[in-house]
Amino acid sequence: MTRDGIVEEQAPGGRLWVRSEWHPTVRRLALLAPGGFERWLAGAPSAGAGRGATGLVALAAGGPAAVVRRLQHGGLLGPLLGERYLSATRALHELEVTARLRAAGAPVPEPVFALALRRGPFWTHALATLYEEGAVDALQFLASSPDESRVLRAAAAIGAAVRRFHDAGGRHPDLHVKNLLLRETRAGAEAIVIDLDRGAAGAKPGLPARARELGRLWRSLTKRGVAEGVGERGVAAFLAAYCAGDRELREALGRRLPAERRRTAWHALLYRRKPR
Repeated sequence: MTRDGIVEEQAPGGRLWVRSEWHPTVRRLALLAPGGFERWLAGAPSAGAGRGATGLVALAAGGPAAVVRRLQHGGLLGPLLGERYLSATRALHELEVTARLRAAGAPVPEPVFALALRRGPFWTHALATLYEEGAVDALQFLASSPDESRVLRAAAAIGAAVRRFHDAGGRHPDLHVKNLLLRETRAGAEAIVIDLDRGAAGAKPGLPARARELGRLWRSLTKRGVAEGVGERGVAAFLAAYCAGDRELREALGRRLPAERRRTAWHALLYRRKPR
């Protein structure tokens, strides 16, 4: 069955949704066959740390590779629920949101397929997107001790990318430093927004929603201990690129800055009190 550019396949133990342009390639992988998905992933190298195991796997011999992420609960119930979901369509939602945002011009990865496998009364989910060659997450970039010129280029690239993401109608419930990929080029740098689980695509978010997401991003730098590596000049480069000459937006964000700084200071106290 095909709908909105997505081909759906079903089997007794699972459901698979594939972007139509990738369907001929993915169907040869037999992911819905008993044990098919696990066999395909066996031995796959890690594609990075984070919530939910990820692997880097070739979609075809000598062809492009995909980053496959197993969806996993976060928050207080995360350790209890792990990868178990009651819904069969959690990964499908992320596939659809990512596809809509990419079509609208947002800097997000190219989605390939979503998979849901039955595990007793629960479902486990996986999402595959095309591998972004040469890109690292922003935390890994900052941890490499880049010089200030590289930091400023990266901050500007991320600011521009997040602005494009918002202007395309994107909402990210967990915008943090590891959910941004950065690729440095001879011309500068470019950024990609990833991990849209529970994300949304629709009307452009208003100022309060934008400010909340930007504040969450800044707090993640503090939490991860890399805020000093960005510095005031890095923040200024990010905001200049995000506002892109929009004086009204810049002033509106500036009015919210004191409240965001207070919130960040409060969160910093909680971070220090948490056991290591």
